Amino acid sequence: MPTAEFLPLNPKTVDVKSFDCGKAAINTYLRRYAAKNMALNLNRTFILPFTREESSKKFRVATYYTLAYQTLMREELPDPTRLLRYPVPVILLAQLGIDQRFQRQGLGSKTLVHALRKAYKIACNPLGIPATGVVLDVLDQDALCFYQSFNFFLPLTDNPLKLFVPITSLETL
Repeated sequence: MPTAEFLPLNPKTVDVKSFDCGKAAINTYLRRYAAKNMALNLNRTFILPFTREESSKKFRVATYYTLAYQTLMREELPDPTRLLRYPVPVILLAQLGIDQRFQRQGLGSKTLVHALRKAYKIACNPLGIPATGVVLDVLDQDALCFYQSFNFFLPLTDNPLKLFVPITSLETL
């Protein structure tokens, strides 16, 4: 069973190679790029670990997500009228994956809620960096159906695979 706490990815204590969510792009990101991008301060990846490998001292990953900053032009947002005419900071939910062993057990919702709460805390922390909302670049139709089931994501552009939620909507999450 997974632990109850999401932790920042630490490649010294976590086996990322065994993660398999059934989506090659999500697997490849965690296995090859997540730790490198964190080391470069490009983003942060958080994992929910479960049992240690018997042959090693490392935990396996049940689920993970990655947050990063991004800017958008004001006109790209669903309600741009209140904003100034320069790029607007948002938090990008860049990756989210659940290992196949844990799919359809509620971990997708738990992971998404944790990611959105973390984004809210970052954006609203007086010592953090503010953000107008959270953007998702949705991988495929399966993921789109999952995100749309939450009923608070708005389409960001004409592309249905690009979603947005205002940071103010996350206050009660």
